[in-house]
Amino acid sequence: MARFLRWVALMVGLMLPVQETTGQYARLGAWAAQAGFSPASVSGADALLLNPAALMNVGATGFRLRTMEFGGLLGGSLVRFDLYNQYLAAGRHLTPAEVDRMLDSWFGSANNWRTVGEVVEVTPLALMHVGWWSAWGVAWRVRQQQRLWMNRGLLDVLLKGTEQARTVPVDGEFQAMSYQELVVGYARKLSPDLIIGVAPRLLLGSHYVRGTLRSTVTIGETEVQHRYAYTLDLTGAASELLQGFDLFDNPRLNKQAGDGLVRQMAGLRQQGWGAGIALGVQYRLLPGLLLGASLTDLGFLRWQRVRRYTPGGDAVFTFAGAPLDVDRLRTEFNNDLGAYLKHQLDSLARAAYEDVQVQQRTVITLLPTALHLGATYWLGGPTRLHAALSMGLNRAAANGARVPQFVLGAETRWAMLPVFGGVLTGGDGALMLYGGTGLQVRSWGLRIATAGSPRSRLMGSGSRFMLMVSLTRISF
Repeated sequence: MARFLRWVALMVGLMLPVQETTGQYARLGAWAAQAGFSPASVSGADALLLNPAALMNVGATGFRLRTMEFGGLLGGSLVRFDLYNQYLAAGRHLTPAEVDRMLDSWFGSANNWRTVGEVVEVTPLALMHVGWWSAWGVAWRVRQQQRLWMNRGLLDVLLKGTEQARTVPVDGEFQAMSYQELVVGYARKLSPDLIIGVAPRLLLGSHYVRGTLRSTVTIGETEVQHRYAYTLDLTGAASELLQGFDLFDNPRLNKQAGDGLVRQMAGLRQQGWGAGIALGVQYRLLPGLLLGASLTDLGFLRWQRVRRYTPGGDAVFTFAGAPLDVDRLRTEFNNDLGAYLKHQLDSLARAAYEDVQVQQRTVITLLPTALHLGATYWLGGPTRLHAALSMGLNRAAANGARVPQFVLGAETRWAMLPVFGGVLTGGDGALMLYGGTGLQVRSWGLRIATAGSPRSRLMGSGSRFMLMVSLTRISF
């Protein structure tokens, strides 16, 4: 009987909640989409990245350690599975009228842009300490972001071909960058109900690409003409990859740059530097109501030795058909008509696109700055409700569109099992549901969370998907 009572006491002790007065489970996707969390609900190491005033939200003094947190986001308004299934999945030929209906539903007018992006973040280590009136923390985070913006022009040209005479604007932009952050945060109570925080950071960039294209394609009865202007900025791994690649010959990778390419993609070679800051405030309006606001990713990256590619000639490509030289077809190509036509098209494309000017320069890019407002309300015990409004303030790699996003969620805990979930709407995509769970055994815990759009056209347009895994959370 005594042994049984000791086992009961041990299990009850393991199931007791950790001494934390605010939720740490509603943080989903904030590292990627700058939305999906409330600045009033985060705590611990999350606060270093999302709201430094929330460093004091753990409710108990001491150290907190987090290791190996992974997160990823993929999606945007360009991801429309419903239109793909309706028009493209069958593989049949679409009439011009069907193409117009699809693109009208997808993009709207020719001036509207749609986007798709991918973000991966890894936080290998975060450490913080909480006192009675102040708290501090440090973190190391690695971020990789890329995003594509485009109008309907390219799809119009590809799907309609030359069936109709018309002039189509074909525009697009692309940006990708990888960098590391070394973050130091500090929070202080100005009164028992008011906390402010600041988290400056040093940025070390390893990889940067940005391309812009402005062009028009004119399809006439006898010829197709492409007038274009572009700018392509490359540094780090992408620059070395392009130097070993020939578009008009067999694609190849410069083997001599192989080691450097791998090191840059892994973030081990510095190509730029920068600085940033996050600001936050929290205020307890009522005993059960906490308000929060934060400004994240306010800063810049200065990229060195950027190779800028621009057109060097007239920037016009005209195709009026390929001449057929029977003698060359027989003597040089052994009557292989396919090889002959490919050679003719390559020659035309080389004459139009191969003339490129290259300059080396320094480029400054902005971080994906965002503003967050939120509230957390305690229903009793470990159960809380969260609401937040977030908005990207610029069009950087992780900010698909400057459209507000609203989040409504809840969290609770059953013994050792934290559970949370909610809904996110607005921003660059359709409505998204999120949820997750984990394990909390006294001072040790782990978390896993997922999110996704159930339909591509539900209170918005475009599917989005997220995943977050936090392997180790330790309090001591």
